[in-house]
Formats: sequence, structure tokens, C-alpha cells
Amino acid sequence: MTEPRHDGHAEPGATVVAVSTAEGALHDPAGLDVPALRTAREEHGGDFVTRHHQGMAVAPGQELTVDCDILVPAASQDVIDETTAHQIKAKLVVEGANLPTSPRAQSVLAERGISLLPDFVANAGGVVAAAFAMDARYSGFRPETSTIFETISKRLRANAVTVLEEAQRRATTPHMAGRGLAEERVRAAMRSKGRIRP
Repeated sequence: MTEPRHDGHAEPGATVVAVSTAEGALHDPAGLDVPALRTAREEHGGDFVTRHHQGMAVAPGQELTVDCDILVPAASQDVIDETTAHQIKAKLVVEGANLPTSPRAQSVLAERGISLLPDFVANAGGVVAAAFAMDARYSGFRPETSTIFETISKRLRANAVTVLEEAQRRATTPHMAGRGLAEERVRAAMRSKGRIRP
């Protein structure tokens, strides 16, 4: 979960205001000390981070509904149901986990004007990186890591914009719009290879 930063110190330009693990959740509207959390994770293990910052502990699930601009459910599926969707304050939900949002919750978010980036769009970076790996098998030149990350970033941004705009155009959820676009792209690829008729 993030809020805009104005001090320019955070590399991505945002402040993390809440995190959660299997052991609990933390929230600080002023921003959590991410380096301290990373250190605690390395010393005590990821799920036990919240035990060492009890002053900022919140009830499990409450981290999903804090005041923030971007919510990233990135661990478990089915964490955002219809009830939770009505309570979310974020303007954008980016599905980092597989299937973290129920179909009804997706509809509620759309009705409330909250953008939702589907998991199969947000998590596509691995597919793009795999394409580089496939191409590198037949080349004596390895692609630069920076080139791979730049390409992934551009493709993910372009696909995110395309899916969100298509959802608006079709007046449907981004999941439905994204699936429709994916089906169209697969059919176009199959037609170009002569596997299906035009």
C-alpha cells in the first residue's frame, strides 16, 4: 500500500504505509521504515516481521482498507471479497497474487470507480523475461539485464493501459476486458500461423 511521497527519498517515489504477513499486519500512516523491516525479515524470517514492530500492528485484513493510493494484494488468493471491496480506499488495486479478488469484488471495485489491474497483466514480467531467455538460446550475445527490465517495464505499462482503457470502453471489469483482449491476440497469432481460418 502506498501514498505519494514529497521528499523524493524513496526510489519509486512512494511511501509504504502498510504490510502484512501470515503472522499479522502493520500500518503507519506516516510511512513504515522499509529498511528496518527488511533487516527484521533477514534476522527473524519474513512471517515474523510483525512481531518486532508491535506498536504499529493492526488486525489481520485491516491493512487492505487503510488510506492509500495503491493496494497490492501480493500473497494469497481470495483476500478481497465483496465486503472488503466496499471498504477499500485505494484508487488502484494491483493484483500481485494469483486470484486475490473475487469476481463479485471485481464488479464492486468497478462500480466504485477503483481501477483493478488483473493478476495476469501485473504478473506478466516473467513471461517477457522468458522470451528473452528463449531468444538467447540461439544467440552468442546475452541481452543486458537493464535492457530486459526496460522491455518488461514498457510492455507491462502498455498492457496495463490497454486493459484499463478497454475495460472503460466496454463498461466491464478489467478481468473481462483483459481476457477478451488475450483471446483476440491468441486468435490473431494462430491465424497468422495458419492454424485457424480467418
